[in-house]
Parts: sequence; structure tokens; C-alpha cells
Amino acid sequence: MDFNLKTYKSIRIRHYFRTINCFFFFHGGSINNKNWIKVEQHLANHKLKYYRILNKLMVKALTNSIFKNLIILIHGPILLLSSNDANLTFKELENINPFIGLLSFKLNNKIYSKEQIKNCQKLSYLTNVSNFHTSLKTITRMPYYKIKSKKNLPLSK
Repeated sequence: MDFNLKTYKSIRIRHYFRTINCFFFFHGGSINNKNWIKVEQHLANHKLKYYRILNKLMVKALTNSIFKNLIILIHGPILLLSSNDANLTFKELENINPFIGLLSFKLNNKIYSKEQIKNCQKLSYLTNVSNFHTSLKTITRMPYYKIKSKKNLPLSK
């Protein structure tokens, strides 16, 4: 077996996909060394672990996995961020640094886009389920006339 840096990185990417249940895909863009140091400092302040992957390696790893649909999101270096902090909010993640942008989120072998996680407040599964439960509870207790739209639809002839 030829063991070089490229094979090591591809093994590490597969390790991320298999073992870590919750991580974020960030688009890194082309960042120079001075700006990359600032990004690393922001990530260290928020206690986030990261792994930076170049474009070709990420595309190759995704074509051989169940996440083939993510290939269209990749247009440069990708950062895989993971955190053990359950109190971290998605808005904090979006505004960590202007040089990196949130693409998607992986949770339990499912990929959620930025639009899908917009309404979630926190990373904690229990708080999101309890918020969903309370919203269902209030909607089911509402009378029908409050939910029904005020406009009458025109009848077809």
C-alpha cells in the first residue's frame, strides 16, 4: 500500500464521515496566511475543532460515499468543523468569521442545508424537539377561524 499525504488525508476524511455524528461544512475560499491565522484564532476562541480539505480530495471522497449530492456545493477548500458545545447557536456559527461561510450541517448521516437549519435555535436535539412540541401544541389549540385565510378563492367557471 502506498502511504503518502494524499492517502492519509483521504483516510482522515472517511474517518470524519464515519465516526463524527455532528459536524459543519464551511466554505474556506482562498485565504492568505495572514487571514488564515485570524480564522484559526476565532475557531480556537469558540472551541471548535477543524480540518481543512482541498477541493479535489473532498470531491473524490464524496463521490465514493453516500453524500454524492454535496459535490455541487464544493467550489474551493472546505473546512469540517466539529464542536462538543451543545449551547452553540447556528447564528454564532454563521458569524464566526467573514472569510468562511456555512454551507451545510451533518447530523446522524443526514445533511441539512443552510436553509433547513435556519429556524433551529440551538444545536441541542432536546431543545429543538421541545420547541417543536410546544409549537405543535399551540397550533392544535388554535381555533380554525384564526388559521383559515381571510381571502376567498375565486371559483372556476
